[in-house]
Amino acid sequence: MTRRRRIWSELLPLQVVGAPGTLALLRRYGLKLAIAVRPETAAGLPDLAAACAGEGVEVAVWPMIADEDGRWASAENAAAFGGFVARLLDALGGRGLSAAEVVFDLEPPIARVRRVLAEPLGALRLLQGGEAPGSPRWEDVERTFAGTAAALHARGIATSAAIVPLVLLDGPGRGWERILGTPVSAPAWGRVNAMLYTSLMAGYSRGWLGREDAVALLAQACRAAARRFGARAGVSLGAVGKGALGDEPVYRSAAELREDVAIAEGAGISDLALFDLGGVLARPPAEAWLEAFTAPPAAPRTPRPTLRARGAIAAGALLGWAAGRG
Repeated sequence: MTRRRRIWSELLPLQVVGAPGTLALLRRYGLKLAIAVRPETAAGLPDLAAACAGEGVEVAVWPMIADEDGRWASAENAAAFGGFVARLLDALGGRGLSAAEVVFDLEPPIARVRRVLAEPLGALRLLQGGEAPGSPRWEDVERTFAGTAAALHARGIATSAAIVPLVLLDGPGRGWERILGTPVSAPAWGRVNAMLYTSLMAGYSRGWLGREDAVALLAQACRAAARRFGARAGVSLGAVGKGALGDEPVYRSAAELREDVAIAEGAGISDLALFDLGGVLARPPAEAWLEAFTAPPAAPRTPRPTLRARGAIAAGALLGWAAGRG
């Protein structure tokens, strides 16, 4: 089983990411970099890519458009997102550079996610999403993203999709894909990375789920990802630091990260990503986090399913099935 390790960087200024000390740290631990690039930071991407190439650090471009346009890739911004990806790659090509990979972060628009998380029963708002009147036809959305992915593959650029874990509960009706507006199945993504952040599972549950419930869900979701996506399956672990929402619950210690790595590998996942570089640098020593992430675990761990974890999975699968039937 070939181990692959990557680290996300969402909020750090590109100049900090490209600093010699930061790149030396990534190189020391054999980490690939997935760098978030937004319209206001896009001008700095070629310089960062050049610095990474000089230090032997592989770069995946992680595009994010303006928040008012959704920030992440979804059914609501497929064409705009593809256009932004093309502009980023053209800017790199103008300097004789390229990206090893482009990441499509498939999530509902950020304003909708904030509303969901702000309310005690906000998760029910997810059921109000999907193909609302006036939204693009689902088949057209899938076709647009499939075309963007195919164009990248034709240029020798790999693709990956970062997905919301609810999608792993989908059956043939693909209910959660449509509810969330995230086309996971049809585009030929090279890799599919499930965002399985145990600190968020427990923290955003408002006390309903504890750490043991979250790690039980992690193990179940890793196995589901491996079954569905096979060799393409990957998992993101975290969170070490906060991201775009600004209130993400984080790991209490590097020991929790080490345990999550052991659980993911025990479930057959060798392609892991860590969220995120900003948190690692803000909570020194950085080496403690990166050692926990990259060192082979002493022994894989398989947590026992908890009653609450089983309940969460059953409820999520039932809602996805109902949406797919609808």
